[in-house]
Amino acid sequence: MGMKFVLKETLESLKIPGNQLAVEAKVRNNTIYDMLEDRTKRIERKTLEDILRALNNIAKKQGVKRKFNTEDVMIWVDEV
Repeated sequence: MGMKFVLKETLESLKIPGNQLAVEAKVRNNTIYDMLEDRTKRIERKTLEDILRALNNIAKKQGVKRKFNTEDVMIWVDEV
């Protein structure tokens, strides 16, 4: 299978919409919504960094005591 985006589950855990993440990360709404629907073909390193920075800022504001990392945005799924 390859890379799978799991951002939807991460946003659900923070109880925020994709639009809020897009605004906080300063990335296009369509970029976030493509990830939420696992339609993203490629992602720029800076975009991923901006998303992770935003997730951690949002979590901090909510009092969440964990750090979000790449695996909270996308994971590798082995082919069977």
